[in-house]
This record gives sequence, C-alpha cells and structure tokens, in this order.
Amino acid sequence: MLKIISAKVTASPGASGWVQIHGFTSPAVEKEPSRGNLFAVIASKSGKEGIEAISFEREIAGKLQNEYYGDSQEKAYDALRSATQKIVNEFNGVDIEIACCAFANGVIYSSAYGGGKVMIDREGSLASILESGEEVISASGFPKKGDLIVIGTKAFFEKVSLSILKESLVGNNPESAVETLTPIIYGGNEIGTAGATILGFNDVEKTVAIPIPVQVAPNIKTTKSVLEIVNGLINKLPKRNIYVRPGIQDEAVSHSRKLTFSVGVILLAILLVSIGFGIRQKRVNETKKEYQGLLTQATNEVDQAISLSSVNSDESRRLFLSSEQKLFQIESLKVKDVKIEELQKKIEESRAAVLGEYTVNPELFLDLGLLSSGFRGDSISVSGGNIYILDEAGSRIVSIAIDNKKSKVGAGPAVIESPQDIASYENNVFVLFSDGIYLVGSGKTKVVEKTWSEDAYIYAFAGNLYVLDKSSGSVYRYGGQSGNTFGSQQNWLSDSTKADFSGSTAWGMNGAIYVLYPNAKILKYSLGSPQNFSVLGVTPEIGSIDAINADPDNQYVYLLDKAGKRVVVIDKNGKYKAQYVSDQISTATKLVISEKDKKLILLSGDKLLSIEIKHL
Repeated sequence: MLKIISAKVTASPGASGWVQIHGFTSPAVEKEPSRGNLFAVIASKSGKEGIEAISFEREIAGKLQNEYYGDSQEKAYDALRSATQKIVNEFNGVDIEIACCAFANGVIYSSAYGGGKVMIDREGSLASILESGEEVISASGFPKKGDLIVIGTKAFFEKVSLSILKESLVGNNPESAVETLTPIIYGGNEIGTAGATILGFNDVEKTVAIPIPVQVAPNIKTTKSVLEIVNGLINKLPKRNIYVRPGIQDEAVSHSRKLTFSVGVILLAILLVSIGFGIRQKRVNETKKEYQGLLTQATNEVDQAISLSSVNSDESRRLFLSSEQKLFQIESLKVKDVKIEELQKKIEESRAAVLGEYTVNPELFLDLGLLSSGFRGDSISVSGGNIYILDEAGSRIVSIAIDNKKSKVGAGPAVIESPQDIASYENNVFVLFSDGIYLVGSGKTKVVEKTWSEDAYIYAFAGNLYVLDKSSGSVYRYGGQSGNTFGSQQNWLSDSTKADFSGSTAWGMNGAIYVLYPNAKILKYSLGSPQNFSVLGVTPEIGSIDAINADPDNQYVYLLDKAGKRVVVIDKNGKYKAQYVSDQISTATKLVISEKDKKLILLSGDKLLSIEIKHL
C-alpha cells in the first residue's frame, strides 16, 4: 500500500496576507482507514497580523479538522467537500483561500475554494486536478507510486511558472523540490499568501515530513585531519613517569591534572574548529539554495526572450531584462558555478537579437582637417547620397559622397560669410544668412527673403524650403518652383496650433516635423498639427538628447545621447527599435544616417565617424 510523505514552502506573513499549511490524522484510531491523512493549505488577505492572524488561522484549521473527522457517516469525498463548504459559509465575507487533499484507503480526495489549486506530476507530465474560484470544487482519483501532488494557493502558482515547477519536481522528492522553490517564493516582491505543500507517494513507509532546523555536520575529512594534528601534539607532550612514594602522592595528582587540562583544551579546540567548519558549510548550503532558484528562473526567462524576439519584441525585452536583473543578484553572491557562466554567455550572445543593443567600435570615415586646414564642422545635412558640412567660424562647406568618400570643398569665405545653418536637397545646397536663404555653389543666389527673427533653423524637404522661427513659434513653408526659385511664405502650422519653439535645440523632418528640446523632450507635428509623441521602451531611459535625425529617406528616427554614449533608434511613433553603444559616441555633436548604405555617420569636430547599421 502506498505511503505518503510531504514538504511545504510558505512566504512570510505580512500586510499582503498570510498562509499556513497543516497535516492532520484521525483523532480516533478506528476512523483512520476511512478518513486517513488530511493536508490543508489555508491563506487569507484578511488584514489581520501577528497574534490576531495566528488565532484566526488556528480557528479555521481547527474547525476544518473537526468537520472532516467528525462523527458523520459520510464518505471521505463527501466529508471533505462538506467540511470545506462549512468553513466557507461560516467565514463568509472574509477573504480566505483553501486547498485540501485527503489520502484514505489508497484514494486521494481534493477540494478547494477561493483560488486554491491542486496539480499532479506523473512520470514527468504536469496536469491540473482542480482550480477553484468562488465556489467549492472537489475531485478524487487513485495516485500511483512516484506521483507528486502540489497543493497551493493562487499566489504560489502565479509566482512559480509551470516550467520552473516541473523542473523542481524532477527526482520525485518533495524536500528537494521545496529547496528549489523557496528562493523563488522569497525573491522579488514577496506575497504573504504564496504557499504550497507537496505530497509524494511511495511504497516504503515514511512519516509525514516536519521541517526542522538543519544541523550541518562538519566535514569528515577536515575533522580527521584536525584529529591527526591534535594526536601529533599529544605525542609531543613530555612523558614523565610518575613514581608514587610516601609523602608525594599530591605531586602525581598534580601532573595528572595538568595532562587532563591540556587534553580538555585540545578537545575544546577540536569542537570549536568543527563548529566553525559546520557554520561555514551551512552558509555555503544556504547560498547555494538562494541562487539556484534564481538561476533556474533567469535561464528560463532568457530562453523565452530569445524565442519571442521575432514575435513579441516588448515581452521579449521584458523577460530579457528580468533575466539580466536576476543574474546581477546571483553575481552579488560571488559564487562559482558553470551554469552561471553559461547564463552569462547566453545573455551576452543574445543581447543584440533581443534588445537590439549593439556594442560598436566606430571607424574613421573621414578626417575633415585633410580637406581644409583647421576645418571644424558645426552643421550637417545629407541628400542625394552626399553629406554637406558647414564650418561656421571658417565660412566653409565641404561635401562627401557616402558610397566612395569622394570629397571636395564646395564653398569658402569668398562665397559665404557668417553662415548660420545649412540644408540640402539633391545636389543643391542652401545656407541661412542674416538676411535670408541663399543657394550656394561657386557663387550664391538669394532664394528666400528674410521675414523671421535672428534665431531660426532651415530644412529642405521634397523640393521645398522650411524655416523654423524660434521667437514667433512659427514654421514657414516656401514651395519650390522651376529654376531653383521658391514661392511666397506660407504658415505650415494650422491656425489653431500655438507652438513655443524658444527653448528648442534642433529639428528634423520626414513628412512630420520633430522639434527637440533639453531633457529629452520631443514635440511632433504632422500636417500642421501637434501629435501625441513620446519615446517608449528605451533602457536605460534617455536623460538628454543632443541631436536628432529624421530624414524622408529613412525608415527610423535617430537620437544622439552623448551622456549615455549611444545612438538610440526609434520608429516614427517613438517606439524603441535599437541602440548603438560606444565610448567614442560621447564626442559627437551631430549625426546623419543613410539606411540605403547602412551607414550611421557622426560628426565629431574635425572628423566623421562611421558605424555599420545592423538593425534593419
């Protein structure tokens, strides 16, 4: 006949609630065969704490025991269901949760209420026996040798995933399963109602397991070596023959006492050393128990993150970051385990695929000082496969072809003097001066007369010119016409839109307009009206954005974060896509992107740095 063993795991009681686990046997021996053993998991969010909670819990447990083992002639199945229902009825209005199993005459009977759940692990397969709600439900069946039954609260099954639970039950040992589950129950945000008892069935008679403090025996080999050292010390003690003669018996007694004292001191030292080794081993075991649950959970999370990376990027990143956080906790324990090293390697190798995070080493794309001595870039624009860079102090413009790096000085101080900003469209370069916008080449031609304040930005898009006037909070559009001429000024913002661009630091345009402010603030406007926009899903969050690139030829928007030493990639709605990380990024001031050529190009003083795009 099958015998039953058990082990339990419970969270610490607190403001979030409490959980207690009981094992009962019949108070009357003659009723033992018909009612057998009863195991109950009782939890509550009643708000009671301390002695009040203990008294309340004992009252529930006592009534459950009395009802099940009462004088009723009901069968065990009916008695268990009836006892559970009576508890629910009597404590109506109190938030309680019950899950019970009774083992009698080779049959397992189950009942539950309020979220309690009972599951069975048979031959490696995990299945649910019952899962309760707001009504008492019950079930019965015949357990087999090697089966494990898990009786737990709703909070327990929410905190322990099925994959982790299944892995902990390998080996059919309730106690080892509890060792794996305990750090998970106590990890993260502890929930006071999380608890479970695990029942095992065997044909070898065992008593119900009652948790007791573990006394760790000292390491036998270590103790043996200590004894050998002590024996060596004893052998080196001076051996003196004691001659008992009349009148000097006290001297013999004195020598004997000294020897006894020496041996006592040595034995005390052995005891202290053994205790020390025992305490150390106990700490090692406790540390191992603490990290193994976290390690199992972290490994499962990173595996799920990898499998979801192409299906659900948000959930994939959430699981990956959670796994990484658990790895940090494990590393803080400073333990060595090959499985920890395997987890570290898996996280590093999958970081790019899951998080879209690329650690890069930018290459030197071009040294601008070789084109023109003392050249230092201030503004940058890209169009038609060419990059145009303006040196405001030196009144110079250089152009570089992205595909072959062919470069030349496009204009110098003889043509441009005191330039303020640059824009480009195809092979045309436009420069903002104090009196208007000029088309610049071997000479310069004014194409737009100034009507705005001193502080403004320009941009060329779809053959049109745009001016952002910081002082008036306006965006002006000048429609392109034949012969590189432009129409009259039009307000691009709608009449109902009131904008404040006074604190803005940069802008970009890809059909919509993105205006950048300090502290990573970005305002988006489409068809002349403001849009809801925020940067979402970036980890760690961006504290400050130093430059923005929104280009009609690109699918994504790019943000320069010098403090974070990275370039963050978002879609046109602000959702995170990828990020490129390097110490050299901290020196950049502007950026342009050619997704066609898979180049991310950074302006850093007198140099252009290049990063290969990998997220497309």
